[in-house]
Amino acid sequence: MDVQELQDQDTGRWDNYVQSSALSTFFHLSSWRNVWVRSMGSRPRYLFATNADRVVGILPLIHVHSRLSGQFLTSLPGGLCAEDDEAAAALLTRARELLAETRARYLILRDGLRRWDLPGLTTSDENCTFYIDVSDGAEKAYARLRRSTRKYAMRGVRAGVGTAIDQQALGAFYPAYAEAMRERGTPTPGRRFFETAMQYFPDNLCLLTVLYENQVLGGGFVAPLRDTVFCTWSGLPRQHFELFNSYMLYWGAIDYAASRGMARLDMGRCRRGTGSYDFKAAWGGEEQTLYQHYYLNGIERPPQVGAGLYEDPKYRLFSRVWQRLPLPVAEALGPQLRRRMPFG
Repeated sequence: MDVQELQDQDTGRWDNYVQSSALSTFFHLSSWRNVWVRSMGSRPRYLFATNADRVVGILPLIHVHSRLSGQFLTSLPGGLCAEDDEAAAALLTRARELLAETRARYLILRDGLRRWDLPGLTTSDENCTFYIDVSDGAEKAYARLRRSTRKYAMRGVRAGVGTAIDQQALGAFYPAYAEAMRERGTPTPGRRFFETAMQYFPDNLCLLTVLYENQVLGGGFVAPLRDTVFCTWSGLPRQHFELFNSYMLYWGAIDYAASRGMARLDMGRCRRGTGSYDFKAAWGGEEQTLYQHYYLNGIERPPQVGAGLYEDPKYRLFSRVWQRLPLPVAEALGPQLRRRMPFG
């Protein structure tokens, strides 16, 4: 078993593995390495394991150097992706070596579809996603939704709210997204991040907008990989909630996934016990646990990530302050903070 760091000449082998593995996500694709470098100035450390020159596992890592939260290594969503325990253990061993080399405090393996019971790992199973079956078309998928969900979605339809895939609408979408993030008290990765991602994934990262009377109310990105469409990076300001825009977003995502001949729609990560979980559960999909693995490297407990940050009193204070910032100030500071904290 050999573990190497990804070089440009290896990207074809890496992506072939992503396309063949049942544990991989859209975020495992190698081009994300370039997106993070060019838009965020991040330090990627992409590891892959080979056996007899055949790729048997991958682990895309970002080295974060922050005065706010200390140095750490974090994977992209999907975490460690390997075909067996041997390959996973080899990747984890090399990741632990990187911790020592970079003097990082801990390692986060985010949103994995498999629980890896490897020495030294601490695991949380509080997060999940939901898969909606779209294999037999949008109409049958709609018919399987819970009655209350269909009712609210149809109210949006009757109000004249619609959706559209529009790769040219980033300029109209982004202000709504930024406003929604400020309302949540969360910094955005910045418009440049999305522009760069869309350049590297022109056919696989699609902007789904929610529209009312030719106005973009918000929306989100949808991304197909193999038989699944992944929902990610959505923003819907509260001022339009009475138009049922959140229901229309997923209604439109179901239609998009079915129109592409996909088998399922991945609704995106949520934390059990939250309002986001209750909303997504009401769509009647299949619940899938997302495992957060941590190698603590001497610290006593795992760091909070994503929605878990709200349990930290310091972050709750930060969030309340962020919600009150003028939007231009939040936009100027957001990308700087986003790349230095484990917002998830």
